[in-house]
Amino acid sequence: MDALHEEIEKCQKCGVRDVELVCRTCGAGFCHDCVLVNKVNFPYCLNCGSRNVEKHKAKISRESGSSYYICKDCKSKKITVITKYVKTCPKCGSSDVVDFAKEQANLKTNFRMLCSELRYGYLKLNRVTHTFDLIKRSIVFLRHSRIFNYPVIERTLVDLFDEFNLIKMRILGKTEEVGNIILSVAPRFSVDSRFKVRDLPFLRGVLARLEAELKNYKEYVEESIKEVEEKLTKLEVLISSLYQHYQEFSKYKDVLSLDMDENPIYVIPDAKFLGLTRTQTPKGEGILFLTNKRLILLSKKGLVKKRLYKLLEIPLNTINGVEIRGRLKKRIVMRCNSEDLIFSFPAKMLPLVKDYVNVALNFESYSLRDIGIVSKVANLTLETSDLKIKIENILKKISKIEESRTVIPKVTVVRKESYSPITSVNRFKMELYDLEREKYEIEESLKELKRRFESGMISVENYFDEVLIWGLLFIKNSIFKKLCGKSFFSS
Repeated sequence: MDALHEEIEKCQKCGVRDVELVCRTCGAGFCHDCVLVNKVNFPYCLNCGSRNVEKHKAKISRESGSSYYICKDCKSKKITVITKYVKTCPKCGSSDVVDFAKEQANLKTNFRMLCSELRYGYLKLNRVTHTFDLIKRSIVFLRHSRIFNYPVIERTLVDLFDEFNLIKMRILGKTEEVGNIILSVAPRFSVDSRFKVRDLPFLRGVLARLEAELKNYKEYVEESIKEVEEKLTKLEVLISSLYQHYQEFSKYKDVLSLDMDENPIYVIPDAKFLGLTRTQTPKGEGILFLTNKRLILLSKKGLVKKRLYKLLEIPLNTINGVEIRGRLKKRIVMRCNSEDLIFSFPAKMLPLVKDYVNVALNFESYSLRDIGIVSKVANLTLETSDLKIKIENILKKISKIEESRTVIPKVTVVRKESYSPITSVNRFKMELYDLEREKYEIEESLKELKRRFESGMISVENYFDEVLIWGLLFIKNSIFKKLCGKSFFSS
């Protein structure tokens, strides 16, 4: 069998073995035999696993220099000393030494992760469209339920629709700009490409630049959509308030008995009716309902089985105004034609109740007049599919570049028999080759396991669990020897 070897970098110290480790500080590449390994001991708490351990000298001890350890976190004395082997660069003495193959894999993985962050613009806008659609459907439902408060909601939704489309076009341009930068460096991070040691600092710089570009891209999206999100948040509060009023009216609709042309406005809980200024009337407390025609106070009566009834029902056209009176105990006073209605509410609700009553008294000015705008709002749909398609096309181009950029691997085996008909001898040689490859992979895995154990990266228990693959290596060796002993192997 013939082998084609790619030019492999050699250790910068011995110049014989392949580069297996690299120093991130000075950029040197060297092999495992040339790396300096320093032994570092540190105390470790067996009780809580903390390294925050303090050393104390024994007060009474026959031996000089006797000491013990105490964990600062859990105060336990069950302390052991762990030995860790730290790899050090033979050139500059730095401990920031990493595996060359892993460093290459990490750079490629980081590049793909950065590429996926290009979807941030679409995901951010998609959340905005979801919120917009939820508000739109809610307000259409409420309008069909004859709740016409806050006509500003429809006007705001129409304005947000136009504003969103302009923002989306700007984000599309920014996405294409960042995507072109990523496409320009994508060939360097091909899946099959092998980096040179001297190229690693440059590639880290490329990733740092990409990270900075994507950070600016995210900030640009955030700033562009910030005002829209704030407006949507305010609309959500209004919609939530209207929906609560709608639920209360629906809950007591049988008792209220609203007319077909009567529109619900507000519901005010914890209302106490203190009576009229001149006439003696029953006092009570309950829930105050405001419509565009009436003011209704529902109260409960009954000792065992309580039921709701209308304690007070006043046409709105008999109320001339509303004000807050009193110094110590403030009251809501509604001025009528002949006498005043007096109500008591919690102190924090007094200004709100006054505003609610004023809205009810001037409902024509504060309600939705143009019903046609509801149909217009119902047909508004924010689209982000064009932005999604743009991003996915960029990512597909990056993926194709990675697939098209192929470099000869470290060792490529070319079988001369691959163009000849498959005979028993050829099949046997292919089987032997596959077995030899599997045997090599197991040996490399064992070497890596040994290095990780010596560097303190895995525990003794995990080491013995993983070392069971020695048995698999023994089986492969046995099969390999049997195949090599066959008579037709030499033919």
